[in-house]
Amino acid sequence: MLQGGGALGAYQAGVYEALAQAGIAPDWVAGISIGAVNAALIAGNVPEKRVERLREFWEAASTPPLGVPYLKSVEITDERKRCVSAARAFAG
Repeated sequence: MLQGGGALGAYQAGVYEALAQAGIAPDWVAGISIGAVNAALIAGNVPEKRVERLREFWEAASTPPLGVPYLKSVEITDERKRCVSAARAFAG
């Protein structure tokens, strides 16, 4: 079970990476908020791509302007940036 909380989500991704490197694979994952995003990235990808997809998502989510092209004339809320970053990670 992966809980919500932005920074905690990045921690979860690192823990999953360490587990994967140790050859430990969870039988199931579930989450809420950012934990649900991480869970979807884990469950929605083949095992050998999971860490890569988590890294791509977190790099996009932590790089200004959060994976969204910078548009001076349009106000882009943080929530919209997160949604676009998540959508791009899932589409990858």
